[in-house]
Amino acid sequence: MKLPGSNTIKYFSYLLAVIILILVAFNAFVSFQFHKGIAKSVDNPDRWPVGSYAYDSVIGIDFSSGISARMPNGSFYVKSHQLGYRIGEQEDSVAYQPDGILSLGCSFTYGDEINSEQTFTQLIADSLKLPAYNYGICSFSYTHALLKAKKLKDAGVLDKLKPKYVVLGCWNELPNRSRSPFPPMTSGDLPFACAYFAKCNTGCCVQPPPLNTSYIPEIVELYRKEGTALNFKKFNKIFMLVPQYLRDRMTNTRLQEKLQANSADKQVSNFDIYDYYFTDIENIFAAYNSQIIVLLMSVALDEQPDEGLIGALAKHTQIMLVDGHKGLEKYRVPLSDYVKIHPQPLAHLAYAREAVDFITLLEQEKLQIGSTAKKKPKITGKSTTSY
Repeated sequence: MKLPGSNTIKYFSYLLAVIILILVAFNAFVSFQFHKGIAKSVDNPDRWPVGSYAYDSVIGIDFSSGISARMPNGSFYVKSHQLGYRIGEQEDSVAYQPDGILSLGCSFTYGDEINSEQTFTQLIADSLKLPAYNYGICSFSYTHALLKAKKLKDAGVLDKLKPKYVVLGCWNELPNRSRSPFPPMTSGDLPFACAYFAKCNTGCCVQPPPLNTSYIPEIVELYRKEGTALNFKKFNKIFMLVPQYLRDRMTNTRLQEKLQANSADKQVSNFDIYDYYFTDIENIFAAYNSQIIVLLMSVALDEQPDEGLIGALAKHTQIMLVDGHKGLEKYRVPLSDYVKIHPQPLAHLAYAREAVDFITLLEQEKLQIGSTAKKKPKITGKSTTSY
């Protein structure tokens, strides 16, 4: 066997060194691009405080418990109870009371841009003199709200809270968001991924997050804690993450192209999404005899309930609808407080008033039914019919 000569060895060594240098240079270039993307997402006045979001293997990303801080721009206060729901700045993060109002939803429910005491969840609870558990989370969809409820059930949180009322924050764009594995916080620079609804043999099913992006919240939190200036520690960390980052960005792009190319017959329908959501929500909260209420919110002047929602509510007759748009009109809320933006305080107040009126009427009807039932004669087994 003839061994390669020294010139051949030198050639291949040189070639290998060049390839390594090219790869290192490329890795370094992508690292700087990665750094710019992180800095861009972190270095703005309305970014969330340190530790607000955490990776969750089932949901994709979740809001953290035990957070207490003002938004960097001073706009509103972010605080969560140890059981995970939003509370006001002065509220106790450990103590809790059962039999209250529990809400599930996205940023409309959470109350992005306003304080906790201004949200419809807290306003409803205050009017009815009940505790509030606001589980609305920014960038969420129906998929995430459902998985969050299941997570609370499995962790024993719902057994502690035993909510009397469950309010599902809804608006017409959420079905589209529920079909996508990419929450609104996803960008070309930072690939997030989450669970989503998809069409399957049974009609509708929940698909798990297509990417493991646990490193994204970790690196974002590092930048939030230490600032956006690049140093050796940060560069070394993102340099090592580049291969995974590139793979996830490519997967992200392919999945987005595939979803955009899907025709209507390949997508799960709005009705199927609502039907699946309502069915599981009813099963989760059946043990607590919770009254489930859909609060429909608006982002347009003449917005009407989605046909899929109406069809699902016709099937799930125990779930009640509160049309928040009627509240907006009744209390003459300015368009600037809800059209194409997060609901502002006046919009939340109108939603809360409409919900309180509905719940009050509902309770009155229950009392009347109960009173009528008490007056009915006892059945003894003997016929009281006269011929």
